[in-house]
Amino acid sequence: MVDRPELRGTKGSAVWSARSLLKTTLECDMVAARLLWLSDKQVAAAQYVCALCRYMGIDPHVISDLAATHDIREMSTRAGAIVKEIPRKFAKSEDVLQALEALEETASAQLASMGSEPNILGAKRGLAVYLLQHAFATHKQSPDIAYQTMLTVITSLRALNLHYLANDCVTLIMDHHMSQHDARIQVARAAVCALTESDFIRARELLQTYNFQFEEPWSRFMAHVVDKAINADIRWMSERAMIEWQSVVRDSMLNDCQVYEIVQDALTAYLEPYTWYVPKKVVVC
Repeated sequence: MVDRPELRGTKGSAVWSARSLLKTTLECDMVAARLLWLSDKQVAAAQYVCALCRYMGIDPHVISDLAATHDIREMSTRAGAIVKEIPRKFAKSEDVLQALEALEETASAQLASMGSEPNILGAKRGLAVYLLQHAFATHKQSPDIAYQTMLTVITSLRALNLHYLANDCVTLIMDHHMSQHDARIQVARAAVCALTESDFIRARELLQTYNFQFEEPWSRFMAHVVDKAINADIRWMSERAMIEWQSVVRDSMLNDCQVYEIVQDALTAYLEPYTWYVPKKVVVC
């Protein structure tokens, strides 16, 4: 090997490795993207993607193709396949951490670049990168980081009023993260959000998925409410709904009071226009 001093490390003691060059290149590219962000957020968002893909060793078109996928589960599956085909091994923990940080910053930039007028294409690009981060963390056996990634993207999408995309993401929590202590809370919030947004089909799909494996009194009752809403059963919603809910609360083993409080508050607000008299709330804990 020809010794080239200009490629040596800062102390001149060793030739730069490919790993060091990749790491330094990423750092420079990310700094360039941050500076560009000050003048043109859209161009900066694209620069973030290019920097990330160069570091990870994937084609930038992969992000666009992933974002064009309609079904959230298919998108997640494709993200997992992409991660498994990444040529770099990321054997060192510091490399894994740097990749995760780059993924999160790039994903966040895609959503933030939309400003106050979110659009589905920009949102799906951000979601695609977040799902790559989720798949990468899962592949590297970091389930807590993978779960936190899902919470981050859900929170970000809700802040942009893209509740239907956020609710779709909760499907992946049901698929992969129900062992997390607050996973049931995320499911309950998604179900009541879909209901209050009158997104009845998505609410029913969420609850059907949950009830298939984890059915509980609150989720069974919520599915009943959604069916009544779809059928426009005004009489039941005005006369029976809250009374039956009180029975559910009294007869349930309340191993998660927060879930029942979320559902009860949502039901009270949703059913209020149909109800002349709302019984006093049951104290659930």
